[in-house]
Amino acid sequence: MVNLAIHVLVAALAFLAGRAPRDAGPGLRPAPSDERIVANDNRRAAGQLDRGVLTLRLEIRPGTLHPEEDDGPGIPALAFAEDGGPLQAPGPMLRMPLGTEVRVRVRNAYDSAAYVYGLGSRASASDTALRIPAGEAREVRFRADRVGTYYYWASLKPGGLESHGWYDSQLTGAFVVDPVGARTDDRVFVIGLWQRTADSVASGQNSLEEYIVINGKSWPHTERLAHTQGETVRWRWINPTVSAHPMHLHGFYFHVETRGDSRREHAYAAAARPFVVTQLMLPGETMRLSWVPERPGNWLFHCHFAFHVSHHLALRRDSVLGAGAHQDGAHSRSGAVPHRMAGMVMGITVSPRDGASSMALAPGTVRELRLVAQSRPRQYGGLGAMGYVLQEGATEPAADSIVIPGPTLVLQRGQPVRVRVVNRLAEPTAVHWHGIELESFPDGVPGWSGTPGRIMPPIAPGDSFVAEFVPPRAGTFIYHTHSDEQLQLGSGLYGALIVVPPGAAYDTTTNRLVVVGGAGPADSLPQFGFESPGLVNGSSTPPPMALEVGRTYRFRLININPDWRVIFSLMSDTALARWRPVAKDGADLPPSQRRLQPSYLLTGPGETADFEFTPTAPGVLRLEVKTQIPGWIIPIEVKVR
Repeated sequence: MVNLAIHVLVAALAFLAGRAPRDAGPGLRPAPSDERIVANDNRRAAGQLDRGVLTLRLEIRPGTLHPEEDDGPGIPALAFAEDGGPLQAPGPMLRMPLGTEVRVRVRNAYDSAAYVYGLGSRASASDTALRIPAGEAREVRFRADRVGTYYYWASLKPGGLESHGWYDSQLTGAFVVDPVGARTDDRVFVIGLWQRTADSVASGQNSLEEYIVINGKSWPHTERLAHTQGETVRWRWINPTVSAHPMHLHGFYFHVETRGDSRREHAYAAAARPFVVTQLMLPGETMRLSWVPERPGNWLFHCHFAFHVSHHLALRRDSVLGAGAHQDGAHSRSGAVPHRMAGMVMGITVSPRDGASSMALAPGTVRELRLVAQSRPRQYGGLGAMGYVLQEGATEPAADSIVIPGPTLVLQRGQPVRVRVVNRLAEPTAVHWHGIELESFPDGVPGWSGTPGRIMPPIAPGDSFVAEFVPPRAGTFIYHTHSDEQLQLGSGLYGALIVVPPGAAYDTTTNRLVVVGGAGPADSLPQFGFESPGLVNGSSTPPPMALEVGRTYRFRLININPDWRVIFSLMSDTALARWRPVAKDGADLPPSQRRLQPSYLLTGPGETADFEFTPTAPGVLRLEVKTQIPGWIIPIEVKVR
């Protein structure tokens, strides 16, 4: 049985998401500053814009960031401020029309030199640091010469983003250049990652302190976004951190319109725009996106690394352990724990439009399923596992009869389905139907999903919950726990959800399903006996695949590992094979995106992708599934007859 000790082990996952802890320098422990760093919602452009000239005075000063309540616990950090104004996280937003002449003066009020990047022309070949000695100021002048979503940032050491340590990690700000006369009502969100190692006197080991904010706040204190059903939502996201973030939208797809970094931006042609529910943002990346909320209710947009939304990132643990999100998203005083989340989560409330209809169950036969969540002791060494089993008939499944991944659920597009989720665990749980366009109530986030007066509760031990929905499109999706994900997801509470066209069957002779999940509740911790950060189809040694020359196969690839980016590649001994992408996150790709390409795919947790592959000659290939950690590769032998 999974117990409290596992929760303690999971808290030690310092290196999740494939990056090492950063520090501002050996021995640097700055004295705390009483000056508050206020959260900047990026609604106001900084400086004075007059007759085509933007004038701005910035300062770098030490302060204290409060990621949760404004009067709650704080962490020391440097931050930018407008001259004489409050410190802000992220820093003051630079936003101006194309062609604006920009004049920025930066004063360094800290007692160490600072290196400032990103304050310059985007047409320049490089981004040379502006070095500002302690107590001095420097001024730069340049022209905003390229439309796009960028950022500026500063460090106490020269170098790339990797030099961004914990104390200077909040020295970032949005830099947006708009087309002349363009609308500027989109929202801008900047991710901040504060991270350092701290000596543990009790254990004699280094432990990790890590906090993640969006526009200066951590869930459940991030801004609540309000939209109306049917409106077009436009966002800009900026990731000036040393970590990747797979960003996932519940209930809807979004179009990625641009991707870039601090110096350049690529705008997709309309037919080439990714249409996704999860988009992996690499360190230093930016993106502009748009989406339409077609159904009312409460929804989430969050990083899909389990650690980045876990309660381990909370400064005040009682805000996520002793009280949870109430019906309106506020804190409950009842002591209930609807969801133990913190960090990179944005709550979205969509109000119904007058005359708009909901996606109710269509008339016709409703398919009934009974999905049981239960545990098995000592699955991972001395630790237990959690998993699902699909009940067949009236006979209750054996108490430890779990499968990992969970049973593949095959549904039909347009056919109503009613899934009763039964919780036989010793703790609350919930199921999220990842990528499925459905009503808010069964979406699967306890204490949040739903509408006023009808909020989904956590599924208590011994209780059950009924999720009703009608799959609107055929494709490859996921179902997985949305309760204490780092523990429950790593333990095995996930599975594939395949939707086929009406009247069609799921052909197992031509479909090849590859699901990458966790390897235990404290996966990838070698000191606790785990040698692998993940499993492929529930195994570290999956069986070979058999293919036939001339037959076309559909590879359905799913990454639902809690905390690792995963690379898929199909290759011979000498080269990558070539396959044809046909779907992303369950949505069919347009013909213009279905071109043969080398079989290499980098994914974040929560992404699915479908590829067609037709072998042309007999032989042996291998499908490699690996992370960017040296040495972690699970090859699947592919025998072509």
